Amino acid sequence: MSVSVTNSLSIRLFYNHYSSVASGSTRKNSTTGTLSFADATALRNAVRNLQDYKFEDVTKDQIQEKLKAFTDTMNNTLESAAKYGKGNSSVKHAASTIKNLNTQYASDLAKIGITVNKDGSMSLYENAAKNYSVSKFSDFFDKDSQYLSDLYSAAKRITRKVDVRI
Repeated sequence: MSVSVTNSLSIRLFYNHYSSVASGSTRKNSTTGTLSFADATALRNAVRNLQDYKFEDVTKDQIQEKLKAFTDTMNNTLESAAKYGKGNSSVKHAASTIKNLNTQYASDLAKIGITVNKDGSMSLYENAAKNYSVSKFSDFFDKDSQYLSDLYSAAKRITRKVDVRI
């Protein structure tokens, strides 16, 4: 899985203290443990951020950027967890849970412009925010979303099991 990450404000917000490993040479030079921890932490932040996001109050471009940051963070998490999971069954299982969630909710994700690929990673339609109504995004990323709740839990399991020294 090849991941192309957009360096956006949302990515930096999701990664927070770990924004330097979101992309670029610092990411390439980081340990697998650091990446797994940073990516899973960013995914947890993304979930919380999207649940609180006021889609009605922003432009379509801002929504597109937020969705791109979410899919990039998801793909980073799956990639780093797969590498780290080779030596840790708990992380491997949590990554598998995330992939299964993505597959389970693929039709719902497609309704907001996100495609779930065969490997569980995500792709975003180029004009997702322009092609779908704002209410679809608000409804999908609702605080009561089972998908987001389960996704947050799986990402939390990764952060609890990763040794950043590895």
